[in-house]
Amino acid sequence: MVYSPVTNGLVRLMASTMTDTPTKISRRVPQWAAIVAVGLALMLTGARSQVESFRKSSPAPAVAARVVKHAPAAVIASAPVVAHETLVAPAVSISVNSELLRDVPTASADVAVATVGVPTAAKQPRVIWMQVTAYCACKKCCGPGAKGLTASGHHISYNGGHFVAADTKVFAFGTKLLIPGYAGGNAVEVVDRGGAIKGNHIDLFMPTHQQAVAWGNKWMQVTVAD
Repeated sequence: MVYSPVTNGLVRLMASTMTDTPTKISRRVPQWAAIVAVGLALMLTGARSQVESFRKSSPAPAVAARVVKHAPAAVIASAPVVAHETLVAPAVSISVNSELLRDVPTASADVAVATVGVPTAAKQPRVIWMQVTAYCACKKCCGPGAKGLTASGHHISYNGGHFVAADTKVFAFGTKLLIPGYAGGNAVEVVDRGGAIKGNHIDLFMPTHQQAVAWGNKWMQVTVAD
């Protein structure tokens, strides 16, 4: 055994020390120090020899160089690799749709480009206070030369007999008016005029003279539809 001499010396020294006087014990201190130093040296020497023998029995694996395409030389030299390792890139099958290879059709030059107009504010209808009377196609209302035609050339049956005579300086022919209580609330056109119809005065056509008289003479709010 490697450490038996040191062990035996320590045992003897301890046995003798137990029977020594304090003076003798103080004299043996150098002996203790020498024995401990020798023991530590022997222990370190034995440990080193065991490490060396372990290294020799277990050699390190060999390192092989691996070639990496497109990598810098400094990176290849410094990268640790395992021996006999081979990297194979998996084959990738890429299918190309033939439709994607066709040219994208461009808009024809003669295609009309739609323009977006800026919306304008809705036109507010005009409401006017007017004198509203009524007439019919009789000779009393239209005179002895009445022929059943309006001044614009429409027959009195136009629009079911619902139309208006007005001063064309105020309302031109074709102007649509909304008169409360007439034509079921629907807009009617100005298609006639009369010598007594001036300014803010309109005359509603009635099928009979009795209906015209029944309407009378009214002041009311008339709405100009267009």
